[in-house]
Amino acid sequence: MKFLTALTLLTIVPITVACAETDSHTIRQKMLKPLIEQQCQSELKSSKIWKAASIFWNDSEQKHAQQKICGCVGENALKDVSNKDLVMASVNEETKNKVIHQAVVSSLKGCAQEVLK
Repeated sequence: MKFLTALTLLTIVPITVACAETDSHTIRQKMLKPLIEQQCQSELKSSKIWKAASIFWNDSEQKHAQQKICGCVGENALKDVSNKDLVMASVNEETKNKVIHQAVVSSLKGCAQEVLK
């Protein structure tokens, strides 16, 4: 009976810990998403490619494309960020800015290509 209890604990504990890590990862992603979208808009507006591409669009077309691109970035930017980096970003402003910048830059091109094709 003790063996069965120990086996059950060995099975349940890792699953519980994995679920808790996933939940905290998701919470951190939701907390950082508005900052990521704001950083995305800033990166996009300063991009020479964006300036060249959007010159022929009116304001509403530019805003629509920007919202779609930065929405995509907000959803996908943190997928490759480790839980450790997210924890550090939640307690250290410099780390947070670095993580956000790297996440935006790494996902911006893919999202722009997806939205603009």
